[in-house]
Amino acid sequence: MADKQSLAFLKELVACQSPSGFEQDGQRIMARYLKQSGVECAFDVHGNLHAVLNEGAPVKVMLEAHCDEIGFLVSYIDSNGLLWLIPNGGVTAQTVLGERLIIQGKNGPVHGVFGVRPPHLMSSAEREKVAPKEVTDLPVDIGATSREEAEALVALGAPAVVDAGWFPLAGERVACRGFDNRIGAYIITETMRRLAEQPLAPLNVALHLVGSVQEELGLIGGSNAAKLVQPDIGICVDVGFATDVNPADCRKMGDVKLGGGPIIGTGPFYNAKLRQALMDTAKLEEIPLQVQVRARASGNNAYAMRMAGGDVAVSLIGIPLRYMHSPVETLDLNDAERAIRLLCSFLGSLPANPDLTPTL
Repeated sequence: MADKQSLAFLKELVACQSPSGFEQDGQRIMARYLKQSGVECAFDVHGNLHAVLNEGAPVKVMLEAHCDEIGFLVSYIDSNGLLWLIPNGGVTAQTVLGERLIIQGKNGPVHGVFGVRPPHLMSSAEREKVAPKEVTDLPVDIGATSREEAEALVALGAPAVVDAGWFPLAGERVACRGFDNRIGAYIITETMRRLAEQPLAPLNVALHLVGSVQEELGLIGGSNAAKLVQPDIGICVDVGFATDVNPADCRKMGDVKLGGGPIIGTGPFYNAKLRQALMDTAKLEEIPLQVQVRARASGNNAYAMRMAGGDVAVSLIGIPLRYMHSPVETLDLNDAERAIRLLCSFLGSLPANPDLTPTL
């Protein structure tokens, strides 16, 4: 369970809007939080946030999480003042029908709603397929009565996100828009803070925190950052599919439940020795882990770090998440806290020259 300080940071982080390409407001919250612990951050030209502990050590560890969330971009304004949007990342129309939005306006936030057709006006056949298949078929009503009135408030290309904030459920479970992947951004920031403030021992490696951009558009920021950092070890912190609501999903993604502990990525893409070292640390710290098997890793920034070139060993730590890419993404805060403890212990105990090459 998070303490009051870290929980307040997480709530502030998820409250901001940071769709792909517009991540900086959230990253500035991360930077302010780290600065309180004496850790300075900087942006690179791509917009990735970067901080370093123990810079100059011969082995570099890149601890990465993407900071963007899925959203929308205003693509058209019609004569009635309605907005029409395109997806910015992996959005499905069925998950946002009837939802509220926050749009980045010319003079501040603009509120809107995805309009829905009344069932009274539909035929019986139409009621069987209420939701349009594409986001581009959903009108957004901001209350404007003409194109001119709407254009005075919103520009073409303006980003938008669903207006669905922090919603506590039973126990330590919470639903919120954008946990993919603000929970990862929170975990790497909190890990860096704790290692800076209360290390059990001096770090033996150079720890590079990267809050990356535009993962939802094709792993763009993670790839750029890996080329700049050139890490020896890369640990990606992201969300993973919980399969405890729909048991049929277990056949694809394994038996993963909320509250069961962080996920360790398993498969040919991930470094076997690094994975084992993380699992050994978890066992030592009595932290439960769950396994998710992937034959390919192209959907996260562990892939970006490995494919950026260089001799880098990568691993993936995931937080079990229900209802991914919806306005009600749901997780258990205990899993996030366990991931922070795992990373702090693992990174704090890494030797100066860990051997992660296969044994002959």
